[in-house]
Amino acid sequence: MRPRTLLAGLVLAGDRGMGQQEIRTALWGTAPPATVRAQIHTYVSRLRRALGGRAEFVRTHNGYVLRLDGVTVDHRECLRLSAQARTAITEGRYEESSALFAEALRQWRGRALTGATEFLDQQEGPRLEELRLSLLEEKADADLGLGRGREVVDEFTALVEAYPFRERMRAQLMTGLYQCGRQADAIAVYQEGRAVLAEHLGVDPGEALENTFHALLSGSLSAAPACRLPPCAPPLATPPLADGGTHAELPPDLLDFAGRGAELALLRCWLSATAPDAPPGPVVVTGIAGSGKTVLAVRAAHQNAAAFPDGCLFLRFRDACGRPRPLTAILDELLTGLGEPPAARQGLDDRLWLIRQRLGRGRRLLVLDDAGADDPVEALVSAGGRNQLLITGRLRFADLPGVRVLALGALPQSEAIALLTGITGRTSAAVGDPDTVERLVHLCDLHPGALRALAAQLTAKPHWTPGRFADRLADHRRSMLDLLRVGGLDVGASLRRHYAELPEPLRRALRRLAMLRSRAVSVWAAAAALELSHGETEDVLEQLVDAHMLTVTGVERDGTFVLGLSRLLLCVLTEDVERTEPEGVPAEIAARVLASWTARCQDTGTVSPADPDTASPHLGTRLTEVLRSLPAGPFASSAEFCRTCIRELRATRAAVHV
Repeated sequence: MRPRTLLAGLVLAGDRGMGQQEIRTALWGTAPPATVRAQIHTYVSRLRRALGGRAEFVRTHNGYVLRLDGVTVDHRECLRLSAQARTAITEGRYEESSALFAEALRQWRGRALTGATEFLDQQEGPRLEELRLSLLEEKADADLGLGRGREVVDEFTALVEAYPFRERMRAQLMTGLYQCGRQADAIAVYQEGRAVLAEHLGVDPGEALENTFHALLSGSLSAAPACRLPPCAPPLATPPLADGGTHAELPPDLLDFAGRGAELALLRCWLSATAPDAPPGPVVVTGIAGSGKTVLAVRAAHQNAAAFPDGCLFLRFRDACGRPRPLTAILDELLTGLGEPPAARQGLDDRLWLIRQRLGRGRRLLVLDDAGADDPVEALVSAGGRNQLLITGRLRFADLPGVRVLALGALPQSEAIALLTGITGRTSAAVGDPDTVERLVHLCDLHPGALRALAAQLTAKPHWTPGRFADRLADHRRSMLDLLRVGGLDVGASLRRHYAELPEPLRRALRRLAMLRSRAVSVWAAAAALELSHGETEDVLEQLVDAHMLTVTGVERDGTFVLGLSRLLLCVLTEDVERTEPEGVPAEIAARVLASWTARCQDTGTVSPADPDTASPHLGTRLTEVLRSLPAGPFASSAEFCRTCIRELRATRAAVHV
């Protein structure tokens, strides 16, 4: 380790070289051995032999200098390339600059100084890490100058989380989000940075970050490189309307939007049906994570913006990671959109009073995106005056006065195919034969978020045939959610967040239903699995339907509902079952459901009351092995699960003695 450390230290020192004391500290810290000079001489001799004539160790009066003429060294190559890249960007050659910065960054092949002593790492590691981060920021300048906001967002989202105090990096992420049409997300990034700086350092954002934020709000944020961050001149004010309100831009409409024609028609009717002088009831768009609530609301807002002469406002209640945003940040954003100067804002009550005053004049469309139970939705509704509220979220907000609720489910098959082919830019025939395309969209449960992730994978992997994708999605030896994660699209993560927000009794109920691996669950099967009465079971299932975890898919002959559990959600639940439930629980639940199913069949005379396969007291023990042998895929219904278990029990009966 110490010879490598000496070599690394001399490379980093360059023509300056390292003195004896500097070498001692890098190799042994504050406790060098008594034979330090001899050991350093030995290390230099070893390095001379190992490197041969490719390097020259020059002895100085107080140490060594390493001559590497004609030898390529990653550190020096990085400095050379980055200097060329800076020259290119100052001359406006952004494409060349981006390529040079990328090549400079490729000189990092893992963490710097790996294999060196901790003492050298402490001396030089922070400087090298600062060099790497600075190069990333400089490359982002060039990329933003080329309009490559999406690339910057993909790389900097995680970096800003890891380095929350780097204001330049945060400003660049905001600029990238703005270029992608994600203005609300850019504002959320600013608000998070402001909160972090205040909490941990007790300071406000610096001038560059503040200017980026104000330019973002005014719509004057340039697509030029972020190294030329918006100038220090005051941002342009948004022109006020006659009634004191302001116009505010909605997020851009999605270019590859497809489907939801019936839902858009209904929203158009609801948003335009209210008389201009009457207070309108709020409109709620709700659904499971990834169902396209925000996309639909934004499109409806664009299509109906003419009905709101005083403008449209968009408020996001959660950040890009799904965490609730601070209430004051949301209200301040609304006040800014309404034209209220920051100096007039004090406490929470003062902000709400100002909002009521502003909303009392004019007629606007307020889109409240991803609102939750703890958000001030009711207060905004009561203060809304003649303004229309369009709310998206997982709750139905059924207790709001005059509310109209649109619950999003799966797409119709034709719209799912149109979405898939529209994003990939291919015709149905180019995506695959009709049977393969139909298989793909059904493997994704006709779920918009999953279809978008699948389309991204088809675009990113042109060497994969649609048939291969379908086979991999259907292969239950691996999680299909891994295939539906690409870039910022992560269907599994959004579903896990949705599931994690449920109360524990509902999560426990879902885990028990998931142990049957059934796509369609009847009330009788759920009652047996949950060990509840028929009425109590219906209450729990209704709560799960309200939470978009289950969907009503049919009606039994006795009038009870049949409920559907999506393949995607079943993957999430199966993961949680394996992580949290004891090994014997699935067999116990299967035994109860089998007994309930057998009783129902006996009532209709379809099985013998003395059937030994279901009457055995050792059924739970025997089921443990049977369940392990069952096919990995989901069953069509609880009844199919029971029939399969009975068949497997009979097949193994001769080999099992109970």
